[in-house]
Amino acid sequence: MVGFTILSLCTALSPSVFILLACRTLGGLIGSGVFSLYGGSLSDMFNPLERAPLVALFTIMLQGAPTFGPVPASLFGAFVPWRWLMGFITVWAALLAGLLVLLPETEPGAIQKKLAKQHGMPVIPTRGSSKDMSNMWREALFTPITMLLQEPIVSWTTLYHAFVYGLLFLLLEAYPHVFAALYGMSRQETGLVFLAPWIGNLLGVLFYFVSLKPHLRARRNQIFCESSGKRQISPEERLPGVVIGSLFTPIGMLWFALTARPDIPRLVPILSGIPVGIGMTLVQLSLLNYYIDLYPTRSASVVAANCAVRNLTATVFPSVAVPLYRALGIRGASLALACVSCIGFPMALILLAHGKRLRVQSRWAVQDAVGVPGPAAPLLGQYVVQGYGGTVTSSRTS
Repeated sequence: MVGFTILSLCTALSPSVFILLACRTLGGLIGSGVFSLYGGSLSDMFNPLERAPLVALFTIMLQGAPTFGPVPASLFGAFVPWRWLMGFITVWAALLAGLLVLLPETEPGAIQKKLAKQHGMPVIPTRGSSKDMSNMWREALFTPITMLLQEPIVSWTTLYHAFVYGLLFLLLEAYPHVFAALYGMSRQETGLVFLAPWIGNLLGVLFYFVSLKPHLRARRNQIFCESSGKRQISPEERLPGVVIGSLFTPIGMLWFALTARPDIPRLVPILSGIPVGIGMTLVQLSLLNYYIDLYPTRSASVVAANCAVRNLTATVFPSVAVPLYRALGIRGASLALACVSCIGFPMALILLAHGKRLRVQSRWAVQDAVGVPGPAAPLLGQYVVQGYGGTVTSSRTS
């Protein structure tokens, strides 16, 4: 975070476009760690039901930043230079960097090492120790790539999630182009259009907690009681959110395609952003919780792979937005995006139907529980996890 703060300051003071782009590139590289680390940290500290609200909060921030961000940026940008906006980002990043210093360690190996030193006990080498540093770097760099290429579940879901996430950034360029061409809206006015998908983000989180989470809790209790504590809820129970979310996004894009016309009031196509925001949020929430449940010992690597592909897509999509809409027209481009968005629906149904079979074939995915939880800790179980060197048993909070 300190590096991101310094590079943001350098961006604000950059004397040329080349230095500006270089600082922004390095800043994005350094600041991207949080997107892959938070999944592992939550997996270390909380069980699935406890971490759901925290994942939801992170999702609001993750999805809300590109949707709500253009609103104040477009308004302030009309009155202050862009360097002032970067200066504000620098100050905000500095405040967050100061708060991060106060956060405690969550990685179990680091905590054990610290406790061993405090009590004068011998320190057992763990992943991340100096003796294992080369292996740690090799694993950190190549494990996400390996899982992305060798795990069909990770590949399918990541590609779809990357498209949905990239679609949001494509709309950052498409909305100003469309609403300026059809309704003569200024850059500042088009910034307000993004309030619609931001409201959709909030409604998606609300729907998740009002409907999907209670259903998940009920299924957990039902399975636990029916099996006398011998089985845990499967990771596939997280996928209904993906099924529902994969319907909302194409509905929103179809709505936009059919109503973005000069003879229809601009509020009608603007409101199409609400179902788009709902769909994006449900997919984000459900997939990230699914990853954490599916790969309890590799969740950070899976999230890192997902994050890398998503951000790469988000980098490319804005540059093709205006050419796409100019080539196909507003209706044609929006219909094409709506059709591609529909891919997530059959994908989620396939994972629901055959997820267990795919998990059995996986080297890393969690398998059926083999331990019997105690009455005082109904969520505590033993999972058989496939590892590099064979099958290992990992006791952890599910």
